[in-house]
Amino acid sequence: MSLRNEPLDWQLEANEPYIPVYYKGDLVGFFKPEYAIEVIKFLNEEDVLKKALKMACTDLIKKMGGDTNKVYYLMEKYIKTNERPKHGTRAIAVLLRDRQKELDLSNQEFAKFCDTFKLSPTELNNIYAGQAFDDSLLAPLTRILGITKERLLQVRDGSGEQSNT
Repeated sequence: MSLRNEPLDWQLEANEPYIPVYYKGDLVGFFKPEYAIEVIKFLNEEDVLKKALKMACTDLIKKMGGDTNKVYYLMEKYIKTNERPKHGTRAIAVLLRDRQKELDLSNQEFAKFCDTFKLSPTELNNIYAGQAFDDSLLAPLTRILGITKERLLQVRDGSGEQSNT
């Protein structure tokens, strides 16, 4: 139940081998008991966050004297800005940041690390800035990231199956 004793959008009934899951009173599927509670908790939290984002965007538009009918446009803009890119140079920049964290290196240490693989600090910064890069950097990037050239091309060009590598 919510703070105002209103029913939550996502609910379940926990007395079957597979638990039925309801969204606003309608049956939408079944989960194994060991997953059901966490999934429902996550879905309800997501709904709360979306409602909070809508309220914040509405408040922002009102303060700026804008058209509150554009609240969903503003929400979508903020969501898109914060999504992890799936392809392009920005996606490769995210993979590089992930690799830096994985190696637990500072920015300067990671730049030196990349330089040993023939990716200069300037080229690294250009990738972080979202600039397209030459195919001559594919080999150094595959070694730095520990992925195949084919996978790197998929990420860069947006072809094939996407995953958060």
